[in-house]
Amino acid sequence: MKEAVDAVCRDFLQYDPQILLFSQIIQLISKGRIIVKREALKNGAWLTVKGRQNMRWMEGEEMAEYLCEIFPDAGLDAAMLSTSCSMVFHTRATSSVDPDTHQPAIRIETGMEDFFCRQCGQCCTLLDYEKELTADDVSLWEKMERKDLLKWVRFLKKEDGKTEYRIWTIPGTASLAKICPFLEKSSFENRWKCLIQDVKPGICRQYPASRKHAFMTGCTGFKK
Repeated sequence: MKEAVDAVCRDFLQYDPQILLFSQIIQLISKGRIIVKREALKNGAWLTVKGRQNMRWMEGEEMAEYLCEIFPDAGLDAAMLSTSCSMVFHTRATSSVDPDTHQPAIRIETGMEDFFCRQCGQCCTLLDYEKELTADDVSLWEKMERKDLLKWVRFLKKEDGKTEYRIWTIPGTASLAKICPFLEKSSFENRWKCLIQDVKPGICRQYPASRKHAFMTGCTGFKK
């Protein structure tokens, strides 16, 4: 149950304001006590408590932070939480029982069974991945002696001694390449080919993480 709650909060913090979804979830978990009024062409909404006249304007990150503040304390049972998860993740979610603890739990389907990569290049050319390279990715490339890959990685030492990575950084500079240097336009119309398919970063292998993630980032893998 807690993992499901945390996942909902991460979703709202990850994307641009989802105003309609925000309104639906707020009214659901408050059982209509909190009223949300949207304004056309504005990335925000007015919130008020039923029976009161004063209203509060919210937009952007403040909306996500507010939802994440009240959602964990809403005291939702498994049925209500599964309904919320279905709305948030664009897939089927059902109340269940944890086989280990025998406590109420939520089962969320991935919705990925009909995904098919169409090599459209959307994720490789438009999404922002330069901060997503992991130590495991770098370790693999070092073991394989892939200097051709490592030269595109910028190593940054943090104050706590840990290392951060930036890809794809133009060798000898601090500037990022416009697109992945290991992406090649295919001979087929509107298709792209990954030249490092077997060793590409984990963030690339895992994309899209869910049907919702695909929808929010423009992936075409679910189109008929």
